[in-house]
Amino acid sequence: MEVQLTDFENAAFTVFVVLVSRVILYFNLNFYMPISCVDCNMRRAAERDAVTQGKFCFRQSPISGASSGSHARRPPSSPTKREADLAEAVRAAASSCCGSTAGVEDLSLFEIMAGKGSFKGLVPLILTYLDLIKTDTTTLATINKYLDFVVARASGELLTPAQWMRRFVLSHPDYRHDSLVSERIAADLLAKCHRIGAGLERCPDLHGDFVVPPVLAKDAYAVNMTSGEAPGARISSSTDGLMAMHQIRLQLQTRRRRLLADATEHRARLEAAQEELRNVETQLAVLAAR
Repeated sequence: MEVQLTDFENAAFTVFVVLVSRVILYFNLNFYMPISCVDCNMRRAAERDAVTQGKFCFRQSPISGASSGSHARRPPSSPTKREADLAEAVRAAASSCCGSTAGVEDLSLFEIMAGKGSFKGLVPLILTYLDLIKTDTTTLATINKYLDFVVARASGELLTPAQWMRRFVLSHPDYRHDSLVSERIAADLLAKCHRIGAGLERCPDLHGDFVVPPVLAKDAYAVNMTSGEAPGARISSSTDGLMAMHQIRLQLQTRRRRLLADATEHRARLEAAQEELRNVETQLAVLAAR
């Protein structure tokens, strides 16, 4: 993960990564796939605008082990489990990089976050986990804001820092479209980054309507996973329904943000058209009075 410009962004991605790791342990998820798929993902991630335009190999059925509702599972060191995983990996490697026979599919980052088909998505899994461990409402509100921000980046609603920097350079008056970044362009870019990072200047392209407050050290605290939250297969019918609800909520919120952005844009165009209409009517009235 790249270091972001603001504390808010860094906190959002850090919280997301930590929660994904806890979800994997809590639900005993299996995201194993052939190393060739990992190499393929690394190559794709290096392409321009991979966040919004790229597709990545991702396992569609990470829920493994015990049947639904059962909390018992074989220990990871069980020879039978290792042999089964090895056999599955060999079968997967024999197929194409992201072939359906391997249980691996090409998904966009938004689909990985919000889900597609039988896979509910990482964010609904996280929200389900937070519900099951009875996260307090204050913490949940903060985490929801972080997760919504991560999803907005993945869906393309908000620019990534790389996209924003490219646009800044391309729109700079000193840039000659010759792939050369002058000292003045670099200095202006760094000054802009500093103002955004320090909270002195808002950047809607990067943050949209998300408020980027300062993160204070006194607000930080650690919550360790207790022994009672040991890994296990915890997917039941009720849990699956909870994940489905969070998946729908996530998709609706994404749709809502897009509609609000469209409405704002249409409203601005309408106001401009009305202003132009008033000017035309004024000119017509002046001509009629002559």
